Amino acid sequence: MTPKEWNWKAKDRATGGLLYESGNWGDFLKLLWLTAVVQWKSHRGSLEYYDPFAGDVSYPLGKKTAARLSAANLEYFDAIHDEYVKNLRWPSSAAAVRPLFTGPAMVWEKDDARRANWQKVQEVTVADGVASGWELLEKQTTGEAAVWLLDPYDILAEWREWLPLILERAVTSTVVLYIFNRSGKNDEAFREYRAFRKAVEDGRGALPKRLGRAAADAFLPKHYHEMLFLPCVTDVETPGFTDLTEELARRTFALQAAQARAAVFEE
Repeated sequence: MTPKEWNWKAKDRATGGLLYESGNWGDFLKLLWLTAVVQWKSHRGSLEYYDPFAGDVSYPLGKKTAARLSAANLEYFDAIHDEYVKNLRWPSSAAAVRPLFTGPAMVWEKDDARRANWQKVQEVTVADGVASGWELLEKQTTGEAAVWLLDPYDILAEWREWLPLILERAVTSTVVLYIFNRSGKNDEAFREYRAFRKAVEDGRGALPKRLGRAAADAFLPKHYHEMLFLPCVTDVETPGFTDLTEELARRTFALQAAQARAAVFEE
């Protein structure tokens, strides 16, 4: 069975047509970081949001995931409770952050049904005229007001092709990149991950970065979800930039504490 033929399905049969469980620990980390970045930038000026791998507007929230979210008890998710969690839905990243700023938002999604769902969402533009999310990243001209969330299915499988473009974009616009770190799988995966990280270090130059990590499984972690924050030149020069990086750290430690509780006590 090929990956395209397989979809993750919860024990209660809930499925969102994904290859993974929506509302997993990685989704928690992703929203924790993304909302912090969006709120910080929007409070300091105009903001444009770009999500070239948007997926659907929202997904079913299975009982196990809802229980995990409740047990985590992270106040950062209060904003999505009434519209999504309360209705057993998990929002996509673009849906979750859209209420947090007043500027334009653009998404791209290859699936026709999901594109149709996005076209029903007010104040979100569905990109046309491009064949992939990477093409949107390449062709869409953006500056210091832009936040790009890059959440391809597996960046480590294609980083050699696209990392130069990511790093180029991250000089003038803010980039937040999701990574599924499977370096513990075998020696080959470990070497590939290390090569990717070295290429980021070498390509980033003097510009800083921040990386947060959460275990994919709280009890027996073998893989990790990671968020890589690549601030642009203007971000780094903006007063309060250190406050943002400290907030990213606080949120990551809060998630780590939630995972530690989940690892030792279950209902």
